Amino acid sequence: MSHRSGRNPNRRLPAGHPQRDDSGKTPRPSARTPAKVPQITMKSKHAAKPPRRNIVSLFMDYLRLLFDLKFTRYLTVQLLPLLYVVLVIGGLGVIGQQVWDAFARSPQRGLAYLAVSPLALLVWASACRATTEFLLVVFRMSEDVHTLAGIRPTVDRIDTLFSGNTWISRLLPFIKAYQASRDDQPPSAS
Repeated sequence: MSHRSGRNPNRRLPAGHPQRDDSGKTPRPSARTPAKVPQITMKSKHAAKPPRRNIVSLFMDYLRLLFDLKFTRYLTVQLLPLLYVVLVIGGLGVIGQQVWDAFARSPQRGLAYLAVSPLALLVWASACRATTEFLLVVFRMSEDVHTLAGIRPTVDRIDTLFSGNTWISRLLPFIKAYQASRDDQPPSAS
């Protein structure tokens, strides 16, 4: 079981925390993601099974994703690699057509276009890659934002604790004054 260094995996989570279940115990790490969040990657139900690789099963998985009316997984993210390949091949076709047309006008122009075409293809492929990576980052951020929205009850309770008429809210001005007085003192020479 891996966890971030400095964090106790057995610590008790506050009420309203997305990783805390109703019994007050910390759930297993596999239950970290709420079931309502559409998953970005395809996670198999049986982790021990190797992924299926033949065309028919990939097509069946695609159809399952396409007609998943509960929207439990994002189809767009699954299609990003295919979109990238299609865009690069399309760009190669357009650049090839430009070179062909340049040769039709004059051999010198055709040779010049042919010399520049690898650089144009490299720039096009880089732009396509950056765009698909940006889309993937947006989907991953949406998953993180949904997870952060799950801790709202905890944040609201902390807010009421510090802004309400509780004993800790009465101590807050003293704590701030103490911190300010510590910040005003010159650092001690060691």
